[in-house]
Amino acid sequence: MISLIWMLCIACLYDYRQRRIPNPLILLIAGLGLIRNGYKEMLFGVGIYILVSAVVAFLLYPLFRIGGLGAGDVKLMSVCAGFFPVKRVFYFLFISLLFSAVFSIVKLFRERNVRDRAAYLSKYCKELIRQGQWSYFKPCIDDRKLEGICMAGPVLCSVILRVGGVY
Repeated sequence: MISLIWMLCIACLYDYRQRRIPNPLILLIAGLGLIRNGYKEMLFGVGIYILVSAVVAFLLYPLFRIGGLGAGDVKLMSVCAGFFPVKRVFYFLFISLLFSAVFSIVKLFRERNVRDRAAYLSKYCKELIRQGQWSYFKPCIDDRKLEGICMAGPVLCSVILRVGGVY
């Protein structure tokens, strides 16, 4: 898990500077997870890693489709989930998303655009109810696209809590 923390620190550097996580880094994390699980439980561990990663990607895909998560965020959370025992994967996801909510609240107050974002969210929800189908969530203020948060930080915080024995 320490190697995962180091890889997530590198992912944070990319995510916060360039607002994207390079695919080679995602593949490196996946490779580390496959090797780790293969070493611990042989072929069964590799299969579990692949299955857990695929299920998490499948579960997070709808959030990507509506713009709630970036593709790199979905891939990062998927490959990291494979490091966890199956019983702890949903804890990992919940805590990661909880940290992202806290980061989002901090960002809202730092940028002082709570009212604008809340107005956009309200308008989005009204359109969702009116149309009856999901659409892409792209908040803008004065024709300026508002950026979301980078998920590498919340994922790193969640992994650190796991290594620290919190869950």
